[in-house]
Amino acid sequence: MAQATAIILAGGKSTRMGTDKALIRVKDDSMLEGAVRALAGGFSEIIVSANNRTCASAKVKVVADVIPGRGPMSGIHAALLASANDINFVVPCDMPFINVRLALYMVELASGFDVVVPRIGDYYEALFAVYMKNCLPLIEEYLISGRNKVSTLYANSALRIRYVEESEIGKFGNAESLFFNVNTPVDLQRAKKMAGRKDNGSEASDCTNIED
Repeated sequence: MAQATAIILAGGKSTRMGTDKALIRVKDDSMLEGAVRALAGGFSEIIVSANNRTCASAKVKVVADVIPGRGPMSGIHAALLASANDINFVVPCDMPFINVRLALYMVELASGFDVVVPRIGDYYEALFAVYMKNCLPLIEEYLISGRNKVSTLYANSALRIRYVEESEIGKFGNAESLFFNVNTPVDLQRAKKMAGRKDNGSEASDCTNIED
């Protein structure tokens, strides 16, 4: 087990899906529960970044945004603040085919770097990446100045970045499925087909919202 934290981003508004993506089932569990289950055996700590949510079946730390309304960057910021480890692997809950071996490979690469991120052509998988806790001041600076897109961090020359190239990614599977996101109902149907699951609707799990 890696002495590292897995951060699961589950605070999105799910506007394109029309319902809370974290609660949707692609496999037997909801996507959030599936992410927790997949990562639990590989990481010493799991943090779910989400506003006003608890999961009865997922006994993990849940943190809310400290600087709200800024998207995934806010979630990463809050989770890094709460993390007990220097090394932090970030993944969104709407990636139903998380490859833990790839995640742990990236954790192993983190020594001497601030960020470890997959790169496919000119595209960065900024939300399937490792961020060291020492990224916090820079992330906070970007949030305060309104620069909310996570990948904008990579242009900062102060960051030591290890890019995971396509040749490395290919050892763990097909990039299209490894990084597949469920954003829309069409994506959901495709994910269920990829998982070999019959469509029984977008059943919700026993994850519920906390009352204010």
